Amino acid sequence: MLRPVDLPSVFADDRIHGIDFGYRDTNEPGRIHAGVAWWVDGCLVLTTRAHGVVLVHDGTYLATDYARSFGRGAINCEHYAATVSVLGAGDEDLLAYGIRALQVPGALITSFGSEVTIRLFASDGSPLTEGSGLERICDLIARDRVPIPVNEQAKGRIVHRTDLAEHYAAASEA
Repeated sequence: MLRPVDLPSVFADDRIHGIDFGYRDTNEPGRIHAGVAWWVDGCLVLTTRAHGVVLVHDGTYLATDYARSFGRGAINCEHYAATVSVLGAGDEDLLAYGIRALQVPGALITSFGSEVTIRLFASDGSPLTEGSGLERICDLIARDRVPIPVNEQAKGRIVHRTDLAEHYAAASEA
């Protein structure tokens, strides 16, 4: 695994989390880097066989950085040509709205200080947890089976769906 991390300490029952360590190698418990977000999203697309992913972050610099890396993981997943729909800064309610609207899995990336948390959700809006798919993602990463594109034509794309975020905001105010 390039830039290894101590997986058992960063994969919890319902989230991936740890203290950001930049892009340096670390096997220290509880330390992660933005490359982990790439691995997680590529493996999310692979394990769910999704054609897309909804992404929401909390707007902090660190969460936005991890969100950029996360999106690159999905678009580079084998032959899926996944579309990452970035709704921008928001919360779990905005993510749930995006998941319902697009009917694809989603992720919420948040940070507090230097701690980053990635929470994954299935296309029905339920959290991906240990026992419902998160362990398969961890296993793929542990075995260095993070998917890569088979060719340039198979690469997906990242789209910024401000229209969905604006519609959600208008509906919430009504």
